[in-house]
Amino acid sequence: MKKEGVLFASLTVLILAVLNVIIRFCILEFNINVIVFTSFMICTSGISLMLIRKKTTPKKWKSGVRYSWLYTMMQVILSFTLISSLLYITSTENSLLFNIQIIIAYIFAYLIFKRVPYKWDYLGIFFILFGFVFFIFTLASHLRLVVFILVFVSAIASSIRSIVVERSTAKNPTTSVREKCGMSGFTLFLAGLCLIVFFYTVALFRTYVNDVIPHSLSFISFFPSLKEMGDQDTIIAACLTGFVVKSSAVYLYYSTLRYATSETFMTLKAFQPLVTYLLEIWGAIYYSSIHPDLSKQDYILGGIIIVGSLLILITPRKKTH
Repeated sequence: MKKEGVLFASLTVLILAVLNVIIRFCILEFNINVIVFTSFMICTSGISLMLIRKKTTPKKWKSGVRYSWLYTMMQVILSFTLISSLLYITSTENSLLFNIQIIIAYIFAYLIFKRVPYKWDYLGIFFILFGFVFFIFTLASHLRLVVFILVFVSAIASSIRSIVVERSTAKNPTTSVREKCGMSGFTLFLAGLCLIVFFYTVALFRTYVNDVIPHSLSFISFFPSLKEMGDQDTIIAACLTGFVVKSSAVYLYYSTLRYATSETFMTLKAFQPLVTYLLEIWGAIYYSSIHPDLSKQDYILGGIIIVGSLLILITPRKKTH
């Protein structure tokens, strides 16, 4: 395990925790629209990554961008669902429940890469599932299903995204971090721009029909209004978050996988709930609403989830077939 890998993995976990807390703050303080915030955040993170890009060969670009589009699709789904979950739960609760990703990634790794499980993994899986299910049931009854769906979908998207990165790295092992940033930045920028244009178009249509929406198009009432699409607080917060924090997370994530395995990253990521909790406690000194109100039961279940995660991630792997 290289020191550089551990360092980059630790920094990535820290930045991801900061990102979650910032988004939660924006939700509470500015009452942001999730769709508007996510679209602008993705677009500006792409711009930031392109600014630090390194030119690559046409062959690498053609191969890498193909993977990058799939990566970006998963990133869009992940961002929408993860930010939406923060409407209902705190950043710490989200980080704890998101550890279900370890099981999903573990299953994908076995099915796709034929990575054989070790016997202690099953105990870890039991702990995570036990903590996850009972933590969901500590939430208010009207929140349980929506939080479960949002966290589960975001965890699946994140797991697929990790597989895409691993596949692309194996196919083009000489591609540098800045080259990958250029490819991801390009697709993230275009995807974000397309989302912004699409939702602006829908908002203009809603204004044109004076919100008297035909029954067949009633679903667009869930999309942002023209006022929400032009909300300055949301746009400024999203652009700053995307340009500085989100892009940093992508850069550090690529840097981590250059020096360390995904298992090293996931091991350290298991501690993200603790980092997020400390950040929320610190943030509550200045903004009390962000304080993570956890019960004694929440602490116990959170501890079980983290222990289960570590049991899976620190045990030695068997050789693949």
